[in-house]
Amino acid sequence: MNLVRVPFLLIATFPLAASVVVLAFADAGKTVWLMHLSLIGGACLLAAAGQFLNHRTHRFTPANGIALLTLIGLAAPLFVNSSGPHRWVRLGPLSLYMAPLLLPSFYAACAAFLRQRGKLETIAFAALISASLLLAMQPDASQVLALLAGSVVLLWRYCSDLFRPAVTLAIIALAAAWAFTRPDPLEPVPHVEEVFALALGHSLLAGLAVIASAFIFVAGLYACSRRGFAWLAAVAAYYAVLFLCSVAGLTPAPLIGYGAGPLLGFGLLAAASGWIDPVALPGNSLKPTPIRSAD
Repeated sequence: MNLVRVPFLLIATFPLAASVVVLAFADAGKTVWLMHLSLIGGACLLAAAGQFLNHRTHRFTPANGIALLTLIGLAAPLFVNSSGPHRWVRLGPLSLYMAPLLLPSFYAACAAFLRQRGKLETIAFAALISASLLLAMQPDASQVLALLAGSVVLLWRYCSDLFRPAVTLAIIALAAAWAFTRPDPLEPVPHVEEVFALALGHSLLAGLAVIASAFIFVAGLYACSRRGFAWLAAVAAYYAVLFLCSVAGLTPAPLIGYGAGPLLGFGLLAAASGWIDPVALPGNSLKPTPIRSAD
């Protein structure tokens, strides 16, 4: 049975349940509730669509398309928005936060490249650096920091040499440092960025339950990475940093905080898990590189 079908989606129920609690504490209006529930449904449809395509294609690996879509999506807000920060693209009634929409599945694409030697591995390094620079230009310091954390885990798990991963991580770290020096005028919203404080403000038990949902989510992703999809460890590190940054009110808490990007991004991640074979790319005769043990 595919990893995505049961445990991968079940672990998302914990932060999603916490998001309902958070919206209740925030006294969210009917429009917010309808949008939130619709987004959860949309994420489920994306995951189902990925499984549908996976069963009807043979070794279909859209790693190139996902990587390119991510870079285009991260660059788009720089040209669409006239005033900063440049993080969203308006699509009808939705303001799509592009980084959490695209970065989780971006790790799957990079993992598919890193499993190969030669030029495909170089594409992964270039894509990670490009993504960090685009995020720093927006600026989105939390997302660059989360990208750095996920990249450390990803390159550790998939790379056998030292020089190129070290250079890649050093550039991403510099991009993160630059992003943190740039001003961010956005104020945190209780049911988006400050979900832990909101829940703790209601009661200690509620706060601990919401915190536990985030911990279970991250731990569950890591556990799934031990069962065959090693790149999910990088996704777990990415989400863990975002949760920590949300404690400081710097970024939305993934899946717990209200927002279209993180919810649909997880649905896209589930879809990509069904599409991408991280072991070998079609048409490539090169021997895949070994995956480093997590132990």
